[in-house]
Amino acid sequence: MGRAILGALVGLVFGLFVGIDLVLFGVVDLGSVVVSLCALVGLVGGGVLGFLGRRRAAPSAVDAQ
Repeated sequence: MGRAILGALVGLVFGLFVGIDLVLFGVVDLGSVVVSLCALVGLVGGGVLGFLGRRRAAPSAVDAQ
């Protein structure tokens, strides 16, 4: 569960960054819904990717010979 939350937070920051870049480069207006949608898509996408991410395998015991 912690990976999903961390992924969601990172996705939110990434989505905000993309939204701010779109505004600064003049692609969309500041009052546009697209800026909010970028943050929302980043939040949900990061959470899903964090949840579905590969789990670490438990270290296996190696026979010392």
